Amino acid sequence: MNEPRGVCMNQWKGVVIAESLHDPTKINLLQVYRTFITHDGVLTPGDVPMRWHLYWVRASRDDVAALRDELKHGWYIHFWNAQKIIVLYNDADFEMDRFDRSTWKAATDHGLAMGIPIEQLDFPTDDSTGTLE
Repeated sequence: MNEPRGVCMNQWKGVVIAESLHDPTKINLLQVYRTFITHDGVLTPGDVPMRWHLYWVRASRDDVAALRDELKHGWYIHFWNAQKIIVLYNDADFEMDRFDRSTWKAATDHGLAMGIPIEQLDFPTDDSTGTLE
């Protein structure tokens, strides 16, 4: 894969929801470049309304892999680079083509099977908050 000039193959951007981690202080080990706190009432797995704390981060491939063990069941974290998206669940991970949504099906189906609503499985690859606003 050819990366655009100036993009490190080891550099991934991602969105981490603090509430998805067993130890949310692990976010401090990453380079955070944006944060967002939702309104009260976003549903967690188990349909408990709460406020989510989202962090946009930069991470190496090793950082990405290390976060998988921190994930709670029923949550995911996703990362992207110029061409790929990595979706991590506590029990599986998926690597997809960022621009070919047909490659997203397995990751989406896995999330749906865990009870994650389809509207939360959009894997945005920009600095948006998806439908959380």
